[in-house]
Amino acid sequence: MRKNFLNIFTISTIIFVLSAVAFAQDSRAASAAGSLYLISANAGGVNYVEGKVAVKQNNGRNGYLIKGDKLEVGEKVSTGADGKAEILLNPGSYVRLAENSEFEFKTTSLDDLQLKLNRGSAMFEVITADDFSFAVNTPKGKFYIVKSGVYRIDVLGDGSGKIAVWKGKAKAGNSEAAEIKSGREAIVNGNQVAVRKFDRDDKDALEAWSKTRAKELAKVNSRLERNNLRNTLVNSFNRSGWNLYDSYGLWVFDRFSGNYCFLPFGYGWSSPYGYGFGRDIWYLRLPRFIYYQPPTGGQPPIGGQQPPIATLNPATGKIRSNQSAVPPFQKVQNDVGRAPVESDVTPTLFPSQNFPRISAPSSPPPAVLTTPTGPVGKGDN
Repeated sequence: MRKNFLNIFTISTIIFVLSAVAFAQDSRAASAAGSLYLISANAGGVNYVEGKVAVKQNNGRNGYLIKGDKLEVGEKVSTGADGKAEILLNPGSYVRLAENSEFEFKTTSLDDLQLKLNRGSAMFEVITADDFSFAVNTPKGKFYIVKSGVYRIDVLGDGSGKIAVWKGKAKAGNSEAAEIKSGREAIVNGNQVAVRKFDRDDKDALEAWSKTRAKELAKVNSRLERNNLRNTLVNSFNRSGWNLYDSYGLWVFDRFSGNYCFLPFGYGWSSPYGYGFGRDIWYLRLPRFIYYQPPTGGQPPIGGQQPPIATLNPATGKIRSNQSAVPPFQKVQNDVGRAPVESDVTPTLFPSQNFPRISAPSSPPPAVLTTPTGPVGKGDN
């Protein structure tokens, strides 16, 4: 009798622990939100975990990664033979790890994001341009992703790095290196770089899974509910949680799906895979004071516009000025491509005293400066 009781107690305990872990994976971020949505502009969030995924923390402790965790710079994530993981990068960008892979963040700065793939394979779905540098290090090479697109990076047996550009444009090493365009791959071993074509019709399980995730997350975006999300965004903005000049959009955690999805600032955007985003910042009809922001989030200087803080993007060799009067999403508008989606609002930029302001689409503009336009699925050059 006592033996049966102990067996029942042991089984019940195991079930309780497993249930608690599963609940934590689906609701950790939601419980922190206290509402239907949670807003973030930060890199490092864990958006999906499958199988065995371990993490070595900076304090030397080892553990298992679960959905809702937040990675810090230097923490090493490694997947087992059945493991997969999806990690949030800059808003709109993801890294998706294959099995038997390891990576870590070198920086999580939104304007100079760097990570290292120590071994294995990863897919990168990326939105980027001159204002935001994006670099991936491997043991024997470094890649800069310089254009929005889809990329695969592998660490080969000898430590060499290989990048396959499914869509977009990359460079190996520095701004003087040859460009790697769509449909080409490059192997980097120290100073040696070999570029060749590859067959984009030949896809494996990692590439198929990455595309499926992109489609699922675009659907999550299309189901975002206006009123609740609007209130959450306003509250977050009032706490200085985000700014139109800091990124291309925001991460929005949807409690019902248990996923973060991308909410773009740009109107009518699609993901690098081509899936349309049905919701954007203009759809929400936010208060005018949010759209009416000076470049730095404060008051413009007397006598003229705030001069941009100029720094060099090491990937492109071009000056980036994410503090300039033009929001980053406006400058990258044509690069990401316009999606064939319907919306009942249209964003408009128009001038004010010393700096452009972004008006709420529901208000008739006194004078139109420009309306974001761009071809659907603009090709790679």
